Amino acid sequence: MNAIFLSHILIFTTSAIVCLASIPRARTIQHPGSRRGFVVFLSSVALWSGGYVGYLLAPTEWGKLGFYILGFVFAFVAVGAFLYFSAAYTGRPPGQMPYQNAAIGVFFLIILLKATNPLHTLYFTSEWTSEPFPHLAIHHEMLYWVVLGLSYALIAVGFFMLIERFYHTGTDSRPLVVLLALTGLPAGATILGDQIPGLLPLMYEPPGVALFAVGTLFVYKQRFEAIRLTGESEEPAIFLDTDGRIRDYNQRARTIFPALEGSIGKTVESVSSSLADTLAERGVITVSDGDTRYYEISTTPFAVGDVPTGRLVTITDVTDRETYRRQLEAKTEQLEALNRVVRHDIRNDMAVILGWAETLTDHVDEEGRDALDKVLKKSRHVIELTRVARDFVESLSQEEALELDSVDLAQRIETELEAVRDSSEDAHLRVEGDLPRVSVQANEMLSSVFRNLLENAVRHNDEDTPEITVSCEEGPESVRVRIADNGPGIPDERKEKIFGKGEKGLDSPGTGIGLYLVHTLVDRYDGDVWVEDNEPKGSIFVVELPKSEPDDERT
Repeated sequence: MNAIFLSHILIFTTSAIVCLASIPRARTIQHPGSRRGFVVFLSSVALWSGGYVGYLLAPTEWGKLGFYILGFVFAFVAVGAFLYFSAAYTGRPPGQMPYQNAAIGVFFLIILLKATNPLHTLYFTSEWTSEPFPHLAIHHEMLYWVVLGLSYALIAVGFFMLIERFYHTGTDSRPLVVLLALTGLPAGATILGDQIPGLLPLMYEPPGVALFAVGTLFVYKQRFEAIRLTGESEEPAIFLDTDGRIRDYNQRARTIFPALEGSIGKTVESVSSSLADTLAERGVITVSDGDTRYYEISTTPFAVGDVPTGRLVTITDVTDRETYRRQLEAKTEQLEALNRVVRHDIRNDMAVILGWAETLTDHVDEEGRDALDKVLKKSRHVIELTRVARDFVESLSQEEALELDSVDLAQRIETELEAVRDSSEDAHLRVEGDLPRVSVQANEMLSSVFRNLLENAVRHNDEDTPEITVSCEEGPESVRVRIADNGPGIPDERKEKIFGKGEKGLDSPGTGIGLYLVHTLVDRYDGDVWVEDNEPKGSIFVVELPKSEPDDERT
């Protein structure tokens, strides 16, 4: 039997068998798009090769033509499948390609023209010949060469996408680049088939595809998967095997850790001990190279089927977030230190001063009593200032996570009313109606809200006897507390600004942070606070707080 004939049978039969045998392995590819594309690609090449084997072995002319057209059609299907696979593998969703419907229409038109060639012979004609062995010779027409050129253009696009991905994912992609190059070599035999003795006018790409399948799915499977994973990530990424050794990385990762250069097969510790420690603890790593930057390390395990094959380490730049967090921690520590000074040193010293000043009450004459009263008033005010400052500092230190609870509203109001009565004997404070026995969503600092509003109403009052009236109105979802006074009132243009940082009211000796603290706390309780006019004079501070859910609903 003719050696050329046998060699063609052997080449295409082997190609078909290798492609079919590779399909189960291809089905273990993790990425759905890459998996679908590769499986259809291998199946198409297997049918392409099988069609050529049938063409060579079929005993009748129509049988040979039928098998040839089968291989001819699936050769073009393989082109489409390869392009789909290349796009999916490199992170370009095939479903989002431009002019998708038009491309699909052209694809099926070409397949239809190929399948119906016996009717129009635009692709090829055939005749029996005895050279280089007795067979049905195929003579290609112009349309064949046009479509072959289109096919090679599409394959070139797929090659470009793959090579670009290999280029951007470290140095361990060179074996796959070589495999890709070998896949394209048989194209020369296809183009020169009519001119080289011993070759037939067939498409000889199936052996190259079989080699590519064996290389990517059996010899370099982990590397093949790793390149897709590391290249797909927009973040710096490193691929580790099950032993924790580096199998691949992308260029973004190498920019951060230059020691990754030439590290394939080495442990993470050999590249960066701090990276290895962070991997174990899953935290944030600090990298200093002129500028200090912070990176969050996360890992994603992956497997072939149920068998673990490694982990993808993703490195996310969190410099802005981490810098802010560290600044916030430093600010919190400073606030806590300030709070200790205010709470202990200043407050205690002022308490001593106030105590000694009060002992002078019976030892000063009428001429000195006015001066002593001013000393006592200012001392009490400074002590009150330290309380407000302490509450303000505590509210700032809780900015990140304020824990709210169910707080008895009436109890807090009554407690603060009693405290202000004791410190302001000239003022008349009363409750209008009954305070509703209801709980609101707040925390222990709700007392500071009412203490500051009540003291604000007394301190800013210009009457000899300040009249302060507290009333409550309960709604379906919230409660409104009104604190009315008979003071000078607040002009409309100041009502919005009065809660701003540094506002002290009208010619007020206030601290400048009391009402700001009120607004800050109420806002964090998801409530609201505003000012209304009182009749015939004065102001009404209105605090609206959400009612707390019953315990059974919260749980």
